[in-house]
Amino acid sequence: MNKAHARWVIYLTLGFALVWMLLPFSIEWRSLRPDIASLALFYWVLALPHRVGITTAFAVGIAQDLIEGAPLGLSSPGLMLATLLLLLSYQRIRQYDLLQQSLVVLVLLLLSAGIEQWLRNGVNVPVMPLEALVGLLCSTMCWIPVRAILRQSRRYYEVY
Repeated sequence: MNKAHARWVIYLTLGFALVWMLLPFSIEWRSLRPDIASLALFYWVLALPHRVGITTAFAVGIAQDLIEGAPLGLSSPGLMLATLLLLLSYQRIRQYDLLQQSLVVLVLLLLSAGIEQWLRNGVNVPVMPLEALVGLLCSTMCWIPVRAILRQSRRYYEVY
């Protein structure tokens, strides 16, 4: 496959991750839903920092806001800052083992959620419940399988 044409895999996987947010969950389990879109974004930033960056993070954040019905711009600043931190230290984070990478992902998700919460308070939008922190832990536990699936697809389709 032509390497220039395999770029669609990045956007397809990010699209599937955003569709994951549309899956119906019961009210009791909704806070446990992992943030697969952020995990997919973080993977592609770590794997291909020359292809995926701040602009992609902005687009994913806007798409998340559209899906959730939140005011536009609540998710984007946190994702953009987390992506910037990943871009500044991706070479070091790539060398970490999976547990250390999972902890870095947890810190980035906490940072992104904290900025989103701060913005929610500023525009008088209902705040996220405290149970959302459990969802961040679920997202952290999902990092290893999401990374494995996306890595396999990147290698299969020769995305470079």
